[in-house]
Amino acid sequence: MIADAIGKAVTARRPKTRYTVGFGARPLIFLKWLLPDRAFDALIKRATGVRD
Repeated sequence: MIADAIGKAVTARRPKTRYTVGFGARPLIFLKWLLPDRAFDALIKRATGVRD
């Protein structure tokens, strides 16, 4: 799955800035667009268990 995206990026005439790969990638991109930066950062911190 990731290798396919890398292959597309490498061979594309005009590669995209970002490629969505994996389960949940598209909803995360939507949330990044929807939420303010601090709220999105807090969500990611909570999901990954990162502490300050």
